[in-house]
Amino acid sequence: MSMLEQLCGNQPLKQSIAAMLQSRRLTHSVLLVGEAGVGKGFAARCIAADYLYPAGGPAAEAMVRGECCKAVATAGKRDSGRIETGVVREAVSVTGMGSGGKYLVGQVIAMRSELYNSALSTEGRAAILYDVQRMNQESANALLKILEEPPEGVLFILTADSLAGVLPTIRSRCISFALAPVLPEECARVCAARGIDPQLARQYSAVFDGKIGTVLSAAQDPARQKQLEAAGALAAAAAQKDSYAAAALLAAYEKDKPAATALLGDFCALADATLRRPGITPLAPAQAVRAVRCAEAAIESLAANMNTRLVLSVLAMRLGKV
Repeated sequence: MSMLEQLCGNQPLKQSIAAMLQSRRLTHSVLLVGEAGVGKGFAARCIAADYLYPAGGPAAEAMVRGECCKAVATAGKRDSGRIETGVVREAVSVTGMGSGGKYLVGQVIAMRSELYNSALSTEGRAAILYDVQRMNQESANALLKILEEPPEGVLFILTADSLAGVLPTIRSRCISFALAPVLPEECARVCAARGIDPQLARQYSAVFDGKIGTVLSAAQDPARQKQLEAAGALAAAAAQKDSYAAAALLAAYEKDKPAATALLGDFCALADATLRRPGITPLAPAQAVRAVRCAEAAIESLAANMNTRLVLSVLAMRLGKV
């Protein structure tokens, strides 16, 4: 069975890629686009596995698990890039290692050298570049050089959260496919089959609207589960117009801006889910809309480096009036 068949839903994508692989007419550069958590990285690894190992086997399975070579580098050192050898020698992956997950140009240069130097000695190679919306102009230019004149037999698979986030010079050299979440019911079934508590799988699948990757990540992370519980408590306080309870909860985040931002992100996810499926939180639909607006405004203020304590205090007051 094709490794890509393991990807849930997204039949048009699977059919198109399968047809291209079977006819060996797959373009040298593929861009997979979709929200975080929909499975772009998993799909990229499956495509690489099917391209390199059409008959499947242990190497294809290792590729799907991400056990390939990796391009790494040190921030501030352009010539520090190197390749860390993995189980699958025919593929190399790049994940941004700079501040905020930004790409380091040394990583791209190392990947490029690896592909140029080894492409002639193998029947096929693959390069997976995750979240290319995090590329700056320098790393994008380094990638562009090899996309313009790709080595024979090398398939580039890029992922991004949106087309708009990808530099036009990169985007124009790829064939793009959009990935979508699956239905929450299917998401819950898949996650339960992978060992997640069925009740938790159903709850998180509804909250995150069928994003399998996000559900698996949250359900396997005790800290994230506590954060979601806190977001649920904040939603309950807002539903009761209890600004005191909201302020008491948010006070624990006054000295940790990243944690506060993450909490509000999950709060927005819960409120959004309430609009799709009333009852997930005690918020009424109209309250959920106003609560999201308040939380999004707070997130923007935190991103603008406003005082965290002040931002959260104002938010608590506003949530008491939704």
